[in-house]
Amino acid sequence: MAGEPRKRTQWRRGVKRAVISLGTVAPKGQPRWPIALQAAIVLVVPVLVGIAYGRIDLGLIAGTGAFTVPYFAALPRLERLRLRPLAGLVLVATSIVGVTLAPYPGWYAVGLVVVTTLIGVAVHGYRLGPPGPLFPILIYGLSGHAVDGGMPASTLVLTIAAGCTWAVIASIAPLIRREHWTITPRPLKVLLARPEWDRGARELVWRTAIVALVGTLLSVVLLDADRAYWTVAAGVVVVGVVPGRGPAVTRGLHRAVGTVAGVGVYLLIAQAGMPQVALALTLGVLQFITEVAITRHYAIAVTAVTPMALVIVTVASGTFGQTAITGERILDTLLGAGLAVATALLHPPAPPDPAHRHAPPHGAD
Repeated sequence: MAGEPRKRTQWRRGVKRAVISLGTVAPKGQPRWPIALQAAIVLVVPVLVGIAYGRIDLGLIAGTGAFTVPYFAALPRLERLRLRPLAGLVLVATSIVGVTLAPYPGWYAVGLVVVTTLIGVAVHGYRLGPPGPLFPILIYGLSGHAVDGGMPASTLVLTIAAGCTWAVIASIAPLIRREHWTITPRPLKVLLARPEWDRGARELVWRTAIVALVGTLLSVVLLDADRAYWTVAAGVVVVGVVPGRGPAVTRGLHRAVGTVAGVGVYLLIAQAGMPQVALALTLGVLQFITEVAITRHYAIAVTAVTPMALVIVTVASGTFGQTAITGERILDTLLGAGLAVATALLHPPAPPDPAHRHAPPHGAD
């Protein structure tokens, strides 16, 4: 019986640490502004082009190529350039699956579970680090929404492919600096070495699969099948890339607080009636804030990325400015985040990770 009070004490301490973390900014690490600036440019340029041609919806969809930028950000630039096309191909592939299954609600739900699980296996097996499976899930959901809203499937997929291609091109520009050529890039067989399925990796994959399956089922049965992707996306980012209960509780709290704040920012943007060019620049600022804040204060990053994602999805589906969607997104996030935290209880407490095996991949030693 003595173990029960000890467990309650541990939980109280864990929750207290999570709450305190809301007021704590992590120390500076490697400068994030270069990757943040690149992500902002990759997002804003297609949006401005879309505005110039009277198709801001296509510009915003092409701007999702910026979702490839955070992947492999800790690697040397030449190695990053080798891997970024793979991230783009994954986004295009999930878009193809999304538009193909969108007319069939049952298969669309199954596809969400399968896509999330497979991406989770790749992310956690190969230690790809943040942002994990989040962006392929958002692309899957965006694709389904856009097609249901009347956008031709081929147009949507080609637009996402163009955005990912632009992201690769934009990543080449910094190579004019000689310092990037002083490092010999490792081959892909080294960068993507065979996964090592230790306990932490297996735990993260199982939790991701559970969130995908249960989150989809709960959304279909209790909420709205069309919103299941948001519930699952919120869950997998709370699962994160580091095993353990403490990280899950902290990320869950930050995700919930950041989403509520981010919805408020979205409402301000939607009601401001700002010119389209100003909207594009605002999204660029939000993208920049997201990438700068992501390693130092997760709730701030979520506050910035939430309105950005809402603007892209709602403009693509023709629902921009509708207030009903905001309450739905908060509910979906609370459900997904709560589910992800609960999955952490299915495993014994994770051992220490002194080698940071579950941290983002780093440069060559």
